[in-house]
Amino acid sequence: MRILEWVCGAIEKIINFIIIVCLMMMTVVIFYQVVLRYVFNSSNIWAEEFARYAFIWVVLLGAASALRRFQHIRIDFVVNMLPERGQKLIGFINYVLIVGFLLTLIKYGIAISMKTTHQISAGLHIPMSFMYLSIPIGAALMLLFTIQIILRDYLLPSDANSPALERE
Repeated sequence: MRILEWVCGAIEKIINFIIIVCLMMMTVVIFYQVVLRYVFNSSNIWAEEFARYAFIWVVLLGAASALRRFQHIRIDFVVNMLPERGQKLIGFINYVLIVGFLLTLIKYGIAISMKTTHQISAGLHIPMSFMYLSIPIGAALMLLFTIQIILRDYLLPSDANSPALERE
């Protein structure tokens, strides 16, 4: 379990670094586009496309990082009224449903990526499969982090590592 925790922590650090780099590049490219448009009364075709695609990658990688840190929005006022055992059961069922959803995203994300390998984007001239790969990659990372949570909090809990009912 410690190895899985270490691997997931290392992957999350890499994800966060990629997110930071993408956000900085988006900021620079969007600033460049604004200057071109309003100062020089011109524009280019790749800047908007780059910002859009970088944003898609940021969202999907960020969703994985947020899942690992329990930072997704939760509506849990009804669940909090249940006894601890009921809360734990609902949490486990929730994560099992998340696994099913993520497996579906991976399956269909790979399928759409394979179908778009020969399509080229208009502005950046890159294969569209690169953009569609963000879906299965983001879902696979979320699946890894979900499996880590299930193992740590529900299947292999220890006294020091009780189920995560009250996360930040």
